[in-house]
Amino acid sequence: MKAATLRIRTIDLGYEQMMIFDDGFGERVRVLYGATWLTQEGDGADTVLRPGVDRTLCDGRTLIGALEPTRLQILSGSAHGRPLLRRLAQRAWRWARRLQLGPVAPEPAC
Repeated sequence: MKAATLRIRTIDLGYEQMMIFDDGFGERVRVLYGATWLTQEGDGADTVLRPGVDRTLCDGRTLIGALEPTRLQILSGSAHGRPLLRRLAQRAWRWARRLQLGPVAPEPAC
């Protein structure tokens, strides 16, 4: 039986400072203090995270902006993986959408 490892990164953001994640699937963002605005590629709803609230990231690009001085944690573990075929399909969908290669069906939720 494999033991899951959890990696925690703590990040401080100043007022209106932003950071970008690419392909952060399965990672969780947890706010320790402050407030952040979080938007994910393919997700029509933005989220405001406050202390004690966390959000699991989907595949694709994620933008996090601090609404005030904020400290957050990024939690990632080796326990969650995705099948290779699903990762490739999601990447192909994103590229087709970026290149505007005709009508593209909505991306499946993570």
